[in-house]
Amino acid sequence: MINIFGPSRKKCIRLSEYDYALPGSYYVTICAQDRICLFGNVANESMFLSSIGEMIQKAWLDLPRYDSRVRLDESIVMPNHLHGIVVIDRTESPITSLWADTQLRAGTRPAPTVSLNRISLPDVIRMFKSLTTVQYIRGMEQDNWPEFRKRLWQRGYYEHIIRNDADLNRIRKYIRNNPQNWDADPENPDL
Repeated sequence: MINIFGPSRKKCIRLSEYDYALPGSYYVTICAQDRICLFGNVANESMFLSSIGEMIQKAWLDLPRYDSRVRLDESIVMPNHLHGIVVIDRTESPITSLWADTQLRAGTRPAPTVSLNRISLPDVIRMFKSLTTVQYIRGMEQDNWPEFRKRLWQRGYYEHIIRNDADLNRIRKYIRNNPQNWDADPENPDL
């Protein structure tokens, strides 16, 4: 199956006028550095997660715990990437945010500040990458997970603003069918 959003190897160009903190649904694809298959494998058109993939999936599903304005829809962890739908909902009340209390920071720079009034898609993705990188480093130390080169995740990510129900349903179907289409997936390094 062809990626319905075009080749994901291209650099994502954000809409310069768009406010990614606006309430809405966003489809994202986040790829492992060098597209190395660390998260599991596809067999018989099904995805089988490794312990690393299980950690990635749990971290993704835990994102709403960090901010009540974040909800998740369909998602899947693939051998070297993750597809997911993030919903930013500013109407949620009361707003609870654990972003500032999170001590899991992968880099040497201070963690980005997240306003209690605004949360954006880039904030959510940064937190996910940081959380999973720290957890992966712990796994390298405790469980002998393989080392990664420079970073666990590629810089940036692919995103698509979901505009209507037809778009949402098409994306959900694409995510659900991703393991069945792995043999033709441009992210598959065996192609």
